Amino acid sequence: MSIGTNIYTLRKEKKITQSLLAEKLGVSCQAISKWENDQCAPDVSLFPIMADLFEVSIDRLFGYHMNSYADEVKEIMKAADDSMDTYKEIEIISEGLSKYPNSPDLKIYLAFSLSMVNRMSNDENEKSEAIKKAIKLCNEVVDSCGDIKQVDSALHMLTRIYNETGNYNKSEECIAKISADSYDSRILGTVNMLGVKKCFVEQEQYAEMSLWKMYWTMSHVFESLVGTFIVNAEYEKALAFLEAHDNLLSIFDSGCENFNATYKIIVSDSRAKTYMKMGNKEKCLEELRRFWSLSEQVKEVAKCEDLNIAARNPVYFSSLTEEIGEEYMTSINPERALYKFDSFFGDDEEYLRFKKEVMA
Repeated sequence: MSIGTNIYTLRKEKKITQSLLAEKLGVSCQAISKWENDQCAPDVSLFPIMADLFEVSIDRLFGYHMNSYADEVKEIMKAADDSMDTYKEIEIISEGLSKYPNSPDLKIYLAFSLSMVNRMSNDENEKSEAIKKAIKLCNEVVDSCGDIKQVDSALHMLTRIYNETGNYNKSEECIAKISADSYDSRILGTVNMLGVKKCFVEQEQYAEMSLWKMYWTMSHVFESLVGTFIVNAEYEKALAFLEAHDNLLSIFDSGCENFNATYKIIVSDSRAKTYMKMGNKEKCLEELRRFWSLSEQVKEVAKCEDLNIAARNPVYFSSLTEEIGEEYMTSINPERALYKFDSFFGDDEEYLRFKKEVMA
């Protein structure tokens, strides 16, 4: 990695603009741009100043020992993990930070250990100091780190700390700053915050809607993956994911007649098609029987005016009403549903007997 690239990377990590760096070093913005594009190199006298500004060694500025730096940070955290003692963790990570003061990993780890002191200690002064230091470390990462994942981790840690110390406004501010890439942290932070605030109605409503969105996203991801596996003739993998999709659709069965029955029918149809492509008549017919059994259940419970079969489970989704209108099917035409299997089965007696039963 070139010196110019290292300067650019470290500048971004510290969230320093080219203009500010130029001002600190007493050079022009054009000079910074030329360095970062490897058109020329800084004067050697500027390296100690830059290293101090970026809080790194001159070796790091030159790109030396980059792998060993990352490896050593991991070793420091592993040693802290292995200690199995919160105060020892704090000691080990603090020593590591004195060597690598710009490491977001070490700062977030230390913030977590300090937050545990707040849970464990009976000394109010010790707890207060630990929380102050933990918040300071996380804010340093948020304010100076250019890695969005690390920033999200620090924000998630801050929401945890603020929730536990009753500073809910600050917690909400941190949650709002978490990026879309870490949306799960935003959901978890909000659910926990509403719980500790004892806003139980709001917590239930938010949790149910979030759970539904995640559930529904997973369902569509499964469906898309299975389609790709079938196209690529990866039938065993398709069957494995169909099984997982089926399990997902059955998670909330208790408390209703058959939660998401329509989508179970779609999964069953995909599984039957997969067995057909594999040439397995026995398994294909077995799946078609299941497909038809599910379709009969849907027909029994569905009503023409009811567009909300999926939301019928009051045990898990009592607060969801008009937001869900995904599942609706009153009947399945057997001829249209089975015609694609006719040529595969041909004159197979069991299939013809099954088809006669469902056509009756």
